Amino acid sequence: MQFKKDLLKVFNSNLINLLVGIITGFIVPAFLSLDEYASLKTFTLYLSYIGILHFGFIDGIYIKYGGKLETEIDKNRLKGEHKFLLLFQIIVTLLSLVIGIILQDGILVAFSIAILPINIQTLFKFLYQALGKFDIYSKIMILTPNLLLLLNLLIIFVLKINNFWPFILVNIITYYIVYIGLEIYFLIKYKNVTALIDFKDIWNHFKIGSFIMIGNLASMFFYASDRWFVKFFLTNKDFAFYSFAISMMVVINTLISSVTMTFYPYLARGKDEEKINLIKKYLLIIGALSSGGYFAFEFIVNMYLKKYIPSLEIIVILFAGFPAIIIINALYINLYKVKKQEKKYVCMVLKMCLVSVVINILAILIYNSTFSIALSTTISFYIWYFYSAKDFSNLKPNIKELVYLVLFFFTYFTCTLYLNWLFSFLIYFLVIFFFTYIFFEKESIILIRNIVKKKITN
Repeated sequence: MQFKKDLLKVFNSNLINLLVGIITGFIVPAFLSLDEYASLKTFTLYLSYIGILHFGFIDGIYIKYGGKLETEIDKNRLKGEHKFLLLFQIIVTLLSLVIGIILQDGILVAFSIAILPINIQTLFKFLYQALGKFDIYSKIMILTPNLLLLLNLLIIFVLKINNFWPFILVNIITYYIVYIGLEIYFLIKYKNVTALIDFKDIWNHFKIGSFIMIGNLASMFFYASDRWFVKFFLTNKDFAFYSFAISMMVVINTLISSVTMTFYPYLARGKDEEKINLIKKYLLIIGALSSGGYFAFEFIVNMYLKKYIPSLEIIVILFAGFPAIIIINALYINLYKVKKQEKKYVCMVLKMCLVSVVINILAILIYNSTFSIALSTTISFYIWYFYSAKDFSNLKPNIKELVYLVLFFFTYFTCTLYLNWLFSFLIYFLVIFFFTYIFFEKESIILIRNIVKKKITN
């Protein structure tokens, strides 16, 4: 019951994020030229690597507190860990800032200024997620995108500055506003607690978290390798189109993360394998339904963002990966952490990175286009999906799941290739619902009952 409540809290906040993401994801690229938009997305691509600069410390905290209740933790040590990270990130920020100034690289300077607020925000997000404090977590998730949306609209409709730099500036301002708010909340809550910095504990966080960090770094590279290949081997316009397609994926991932964010503390408290296997089937169904989001984006792009029509051939391929993506993120990665298999997690992600790089190189050599890179990315996700299952015997795909996936692919690509968006939308969801009921009748009934219960309860 608590898991359902936590899931609902995060889902509601992410539903708001979804609406905000749709508005921001369409208005900003419509306002900026392709070259300006490509520069903005270059900055956001760099930002995705800021998490490396805490060197696994926050991941160690996440592992330490995962599955615990707030009453069970040593608040003196927690405040000491927060204090240490704050000082550590100030030093990292200053060093990075000096390098950016010496190189006279404006984007690197902007990146450096964003290090402190982003990594301290990550600490709070991971902490509240690990402790199962999803009421606070959901508020953080709502505040950032809403504030960013407000400032972006100010630039577009009031200032009307057709340049990517103001958008970078409002990103940084947003991070600092949310960071300062979280700092004030934390310090008030623990104002009577004395910070205790135990360097043995600190070292332990780095030691444990470093494996997760390497895995996360490899994972980030895995998820972003396609964009790096587009950026280095194709044109600036190709990068703009591909980045737009990724932004559309992020919109759907916002809702998917409603599931993935609540899973770690749930799994850390110990759930039996039968329930985890049942959850995998739910995720497979949710992934197949999520892919249907393509039809909505096809309509919007064709009607209102015609200059991004070339991105549709990228979006259609990337969206086919959602059934694999949600299971990787919600189950595989969380289970590696829960079972304390950090080394195995790192090895797995590094292997998948290598696979992704090799397939992307082949894509460039054989058919040098954004379409081929998108296809190689989706193939990489399914290789990970099948290969990683060997580490969890109860999660190995059975014949029923494999047939369901084959029928999903057939339905999805038939609808996207041969029908207009409206007929595609209707037929796709009718057919997927039919196949879901045929292959997962029991699971479908339980899922529908849970949804109906939530509606009645709420």
